[in-house]
Amino acid sequence: MKREVFYPPVGIAHVTNKLSDLILYKYKGQKKVIINTSAQPNSSPHLGTITTLMTAFGLAGKIRGDLKVDTEVQFDELENSPAETIEYNGEIYYKDQRHSFYNQESKEQVNMRKFEDILEKLSIFANVPYSIRSYNEFQNNKYVRRAIINIVNEKKYFKELLFPSATDLHIRTICPACGLGKKTIKKLEEKHNKNKLVLKGYCPVHGSYEIKIAENNKEYVDINTQFRDLTKGIAMLEEDKENNTLTIMLDGGDWAGIWAQRMHTESLVKLGFTEFPIRFFAPVILDWSGAKFSKSLYLKNDAYKDINSAFINYDNFIEYYGEKGMKKLWNEVENWIEDPKKFFRNYSVDYFQMIMGENNNE
Repeated sequence: MKREVFYPPVGIAHVTNKLSDLILYKYKGQKKVIINTSAQPNSSPHLGTITTLMTAFGLAGKIRGDLKVDTEVQFDELENSPAETIEYNGEIYYKDQRHSFYNQESKEQVNMRKFEDILEKLSIFANVPYSIRSYNEFQNNKYVRRAIINIVNEKKYFKELLFPSATDLHIRTICPACGLGKKTIKKLEEKHNKNKLVLKGYCPVHGSYEIKIAENNKEYVDINTQFRDLTKGIAMLEEDKENNTLTIMLDGGDWAGIWAQRMHTESLVKLGFTEFPIRFFAPVILDWSGAKFSKSLYLKNDAYKDINSAFINYDNFIEYYGEKGMKKLWNEVENWIEDPKKFFRNYSVDYFQMIMGENNNE
């Protein structure tokens, strides 16, 4: 049974009629507006990831149409996310998506095919180009590497701000020979000065090693979510100045609120920035109880047994709803972009079951 849906205006929706108006204070005729979003290629994407990607393309299309400026979606592939854990002598290690394999292919390659298929479809729907940036490319960015050094130079402050319940900063190293990394770090083994950081690591197969981080070198370092969120903002601000672009961060709504204020804005202030990236947050997809519809919870615990399996992953969605289903879902998300009251709220899985209706695959 179809029920009436209400859209009470909340917060910022009270003061704006168009999402594009929210960037006018920073848009000063730059040559391009870039919408940056990211995801871990650790499985076939679920409904929440798909709608967040759709939001990025929908917002890019809206800004292009309203402001008559070139737009692009930049997808950050987080292939550094753990793919498997391995125990050696009672210690837990991990391998990321690049170094863990299905048969002869890395899990990164297998899972990214799903993302690439979605990105291609959305690029056509929105008539907006996109680019993919790997985590490896991201960590090689000179502004990211400089920021890591600066954060470690202010280690006590950033430990309390970014890692309030941990014993130290979390910067992971992986073995240069095999890609094996320590899963949990209680004490960061490092030496640093204003221009260089040296991290010590140990591989149970290949022994001790060191990773050197300087602004212009390329040795690989695996930084966790807090570091990545903060250093991404720094790199955006610096590269926008260089390239005459305006980059907007778009994440799921579960990263809004105290996370964005504490991990991002307060950290940028400490590092001497007086401007901050524009951030948008896509509506969160909720289960029946109001909790975030979680891909990781499903993967770990086989949760959501009573939820339509089409919403669990992209493969199931296409099998059940077909290509027409993707277009129908896109039309729904595009509708959010056109009305701030519909954008600044969350949606339940039950809502999507209602709007998607019966099987659309012919």
